[in-house]
Order: sequence, then structure tokens, then C-alpha cells
Amino acid sequence: MLLNAGGERRCLVSRAAACQRDRVTTIEDQRPPTPEDQRPRAAPTGTAPRARRWRERAGRAMRTFQRLACAAVLVGAAVTAFAPWGSDPWFAGWVGASIAAGLAALAAPVRVVLSQGRQLGAAAGALFNTALSTVLLCLFAGLFAFALSGLFHEQDRDRHATLRVPATVTDCQSDSDSSTACTYHWLVDGRAYSTRDGAADQWPDGHQVSVRIDPAHPARAGVLGGDYWGLWIGIVLGALGTPIALGVWWVTAQYLCD
Repeated sequence: MLLNAGGERRCLVSRAAACQRDRVTTIEDQRPPTPEDQRPRAAPTGTAPRARRWRERAGRAMRTFQRLACAAVLVGAAVTAFAPWGSDPWFAGWVGASIAAGLAALAAPVRVVLSQGRQLGAAAGALFNTALSTVLLCLFAGLFAFALSGLFHEQDRDRHATLRVPATVTDCQSDSDSSTACTYHWLVDGRAYSTRDGAADQWPDGHQVSVRIDPAHPARAGVLGGDYWGLWIGIVLGALGTPIALGVWWVTAQYLCD
């Protein structure tokens, strides 16, 4: 009897513990489910790295495009410099260099967007420096091309001016830099021609001089002032400024993306 009583007591205790566990489990199961908008969301795998790689590739492609555009500016300037003045290649060089300069300038903000996303303020200084150096590169390269082409043109015109004719001087004026310019008038086969050029002195109206002209083109006179100092200044400034502007552009363009 005692054993049976003890066994029944242990059975009752085991049943009570099981009921308690069942009650706890039932209470936990009856908790309201967590709303979907409050559940922790798993981060998408591979989306951010893929977008970053795409921007890096596009940025490198745009950097290469910008370098090619600046190279096209230099090529266009070289074509203009050595082409005959006013010829089709001369105009084509100017047009090509202008288009390439515009494309190079437009590529800078695109590179900022690709490298910095929408945070353009972080690269504002580099963007300004790149745009400024691009403008300076175009100005110095254009100055060099124009001055060198003008020098070749004036020297060629001077070589072909082999015929001397009498000319009348009018409207002589001195500039602030002490240089004097006059208007020269001459006649060839009954037709009147005129040009304004430098003069050795401020002559009065009606003063007679002789000028050299091209026999095949009587309207073209030789260089009356005798020098090309203005064109030489442009050549020197362009030759010195172009590599400096190119170096500044290269450094700022590297920082813009890196």
C-alpha cells in the first residue's frame, strides 16, 4: 500500500509538471503574430556591390572619353595651326576642337555623378578646377593655333608680295603702346585697293610711300610694319600655357574620380 501510494504521488507530481508546461506553451502560442512591417528584413545580397561596380566601370569609361576629347582638342589645334589660312582643314580644325572641348567639359559633371552618387558637394572643388583647367587648355591651345597659323599666313603673304607700287597714306594714329597704324591706298589697273597696317612714323595725310603687293592678288599687301611681334607673343604664351593647363587638368581629373 505504501508503495502504491508513493507511486501515485509521483505520478500526480509528473502530471502537474506536464500540465504546467502545456499551459506555458499554450500561452506562448496565443501571442499575437508580429506585423510584417515590424519584422527585421534581410539585406539584399549583391545589390550594393553590383551598383558600385557599375558606377566604377562607367566612371572609368567616362574618364577615358574625357581624355580622348582633350586629345581631340590638341589635334584640332594642331590641324588649324599648320593648315593654310582660311582653308577647309583650317575651319575643320576649329570646329573639331570646339566640339571636343564641349564634350570634355560636359564629361566632368557626369564623372562626379558616377563616382560620388548624388553627393556633389564633396567633389565641387575638383569639378570647378577641372572645368577651369579645361577652359584654360582650350584657350591656350586655341591661342597657339591661331598665332602660329597667322604667322605662317603673314609670312606666305609677305613672300608673294614681290611687286612694288606707290601708295598714299591717310588716317595715321598712334596707339597707347607707341605703335602707329596708317591706311594705305594704291591703284592697280585702274582699281583702288587699301589696307591698314603699321607705319614707321605718323605721317600726314597724302604722304607717299611704296608698298609691296602680290601680283596675282593686288588686294594683298606685304607686311608693312616689318615684324610679327604680336604673333610671336601669342605663340609663346600658347606654347607655355598649353602644357601647364594640360598638367593641371590631368591632376584634377584624376582626383575627381579617385
